Amino acid sequence: MMPVCDSYKIQMRLCSEAIFDSGERERNTVQSKVLSDSYGFVYFHAKTLKGQLKKQAYWLLKQYKTIDEIQKTNYGESFYESIVRLFGFNSQETSKLPEGNKYNSNRGSVPGVMRLSNLELDETIRRYFIQLHQEDLEQDYFRLSPYELINAQTNVRIGIQMEDGVIKNNMFNSYHTVKEGMYFYSNVTFEDVSEVKQPVIDDLARIIYSFKRIGAGIHRGRGEISAQLLVGKDNKPYHTLIASGDGGARNV
Repeated sequence: MMPVCDSYKIQMRLCSEAIFDSGERERNTVQSKVLSDSYGFVYFHAKTLKGQLKKQAYWLLKQYKTIDEIQKTNYGESFYESIVRLFGFNSQETSKLPEGNKYNSNRGSVPGVMRLSNLELDETIRRYFIQLHQEDLEQDYFRLSPYELINAQTNVRIGIQMEDGVIKNNMFNSYHTVKEGMYFYSNVTFEDVSEVKQPVIDDLARIIYSFKRIGAGIHRGRGEISAQLLVGKDNKPYHTLIASGDGGARNV
């Protein structure tokens, strides 16, 4: 079993177009603008990412409960402890626990130790274009404006609702989608790494590898992803460490 590392990263590849909605309009372009920073890099907010991963964790907990009932194992209970350690727990989340659960839900509010950064493009790419931006700022001429950078990363799609062959009133919507094939990364840190044992990291990897969709519009085919956990400064994929015998004992 490998020791807990102080450097982890989530990698996500978009296998379909995704909607990273900012909740804002962009005048004369789209009614639903993509979430982007001041340079024009699209990103997915860390808080939203953590919420969607937590939702996935509770879905996976239900699968373990079913396995435990069939095989008379106890995977679910230890997995639940990992959820609480990573994401925290509050009394309002009791309803998310599987029916007839044997998990301790009377612990009150507990803060999680995991911290995520925004899901962004690779840092090397970001640094390159930010450097160009700084140089252009000095010359007062931009080779690539934030608007053009957003356009390079997105498509504009139209959504409509029809009734008897006619578009319904106020049911015409234009929005950005992030292009398929792009890679995004989120740094994973822990408030106190000494409190995080290897089985917790193993369970975090299970959550990430089972995570298949992100963003808005997922029920309409948007946001399909392939995700993995990268380990250490050399960004080794977690599953290759598992295959070499350096990971946890339970299958991902």
